[in-house]
Amino acid sequence: MSGFIPRVLFYAAVGLAGAAAHAADNPAADVASGVDARFYLATRAIPDYVDGDSRGTAVWSAVQSFYRARDYRLAWVADGVLSPDAEAVARVVARADGEGIASSFTGARPDASDAVHDVHLTYSFLKYAADLSGRFDPKAAGPFWLTRPQPRDLVPWLEQALATRQVVAVFAALSPEPPAYGALKDALLRYREIERNGGWPALPLRLTLRGGRRSPHAAVLRARLAAEGHLPSTPAAGSDVYDAALVEAVKRFERLHGLAADGVLDAAAVAALNVPVDERIRQIELNLERWRWLPRDRGRRSVVVNVPSFQLTAYDGGQPTLTMKVVTGTPDSPTPVFSAEITNVVFSPYWNVPPTIAADEIIPAVLRDPGYLRRHNLELVRGTQVVGHAALRRGDVQIRQRPGARNALGLVKFVFPNPFNVYLHDTPADGLFTRPTRAFSHGCIRVEKPFELTRWVLSALPQWTPRVVNAAMRSGRERHLALPGPIPVYITYQTVEAAADGAVFFWPDVYGHDRAQMPLLPGPSPRAPERSI
Repeated sequence: MSGFIPRVLFYAAVGLAGAAAHAADNPAADVASGVDARFYLATRAIPDYVDGDSRGTAVWSAVQSFYRARDYRLAWVADGVLSPDAEAVARVVARADGEGIASSFTGARPDASDAVHDVHLTYSFLKYAADLSGRFDPKAAGPFWLTRPQPRDLVPWLEQALATRQVVAVFAALSPEPPAYGALKDALLRYREIERNGGWPALPLRLTLRGGRRSPHAAVLRARLAAEGHLPSTPAAGSDVYDAALVEAVKRFERLHGLAADGVLDAAAVAALNVPVDERIRQIELNLERWRWLPRDRGRRSVVVNVPSFQLTAYDGGQPTLTMKVVTGTPDSPTPVFSAEITNVVFSPYWNVPPTIAADEIIPAVLRDPGYLRRHNLELVRGTQVVGHAALRRGDVQIRQRPGARNALGLVKFVFPNPFNVYLHDTPADGLFTRPTRAFSHGCIRVEKPFELTRWVLSALPQWTPRVVNAAMRSGRERHLALPGPIPVYITYQTVEAAADGAVFFWPDVYGHDRAQMPLLPGPSPRAPERSI
């Protein structure tokens, strides 16, 4: 049935008498369903369930291409009965909310034709597959983000699902694989449950508390921390002491939010405590989206730097084998988000001062004080020649810092060619690694454990023993070493991370990328809490 007129009259109405007669003899015939689908796709305006943006239009175009390629044979429905594959698609798409992707699939009207049902299911499959590839381009929110959704030809995924009858497996192959993505999905479910239970209370903005003090707001603080699981349960009402258990819960909260874990309730801690649960849910959904922008296969060995947590992790076979703190760019000189490949290690490097730093900081200092160059181990270079101080006034010179312990790049740097000219490197300013927020560089990434990272990068070269590595780092002579094979490096911006033990980290939005990208994220914002009936 077309939903309004008998199938024979439906075909006759469009002048397809032969097909109509065939349909009358055999309503389930392929040619009948094919004509039905052809008419529906050719004459129907874009259905209401298709998103009215460029992505929705692209998916609808893929739907039309899919049916043209199969001569409009239906894929999911026959004689009003859904195939097992169709039921699998409906189940998978119905769980889209668990991926942080709102599902609008409700199924076609009960009186709709097989073609209408079939096309709706195909659109739902392709739309969800497209969403699992990334739902918006982050480049629209700023120039310092190169990681973006990878374009995929979605129709082959659908054809593979139909050919193999492995719909669930095909969708699984589209989702990010790392355990961290699954842990973040679990966190999403947990925070939605908190939202359904009423969220958490807010604290006065100017509240400050230290251990052992009494406050009428202590009970509210207990309830706030208990709602998120930082306290096992809320003690009896009326407890107004900021006691040791409450201090420890605040310290845990501070560690999970990138704050100094001193147990002192100050303005920064109160601000983090007062972020509503619906905003935290939206933040988790955005970070799930960012996972979908990364390659599913990051290679056997890779380096991942997460800017908001100021941490580097080296992976072997998908398992973390080395972690360390890092220092990244300031908000005015942000470390960009992109991926590249480490190709070279440079021992005892020169620091070639970038032109902007030279013009803004060093040249004015040298013009005021000629001894500045000597005290900071700097020299002037024109071409390959070291030139004297007088050459600075003539221009066309490069300022560089000689190798050594005081060099801004420390004793080693790791080169991965990129348009931003940033890299990983050592630093003499080790004191910065003790701070919880470490956005202090001009954009490059300073590493806490340069020797250990060098050993890891060169682990495929047995001749580079610890003694040889240490000698090269401290030789005072620049030496370039090409790696036998490139190592992928990913600079990421995950402001929410979930651990296997259930801990959820909400890191500071140091560069404002959350704020800029949140309006681009499809779906309701904030998510309305569900009401019990």
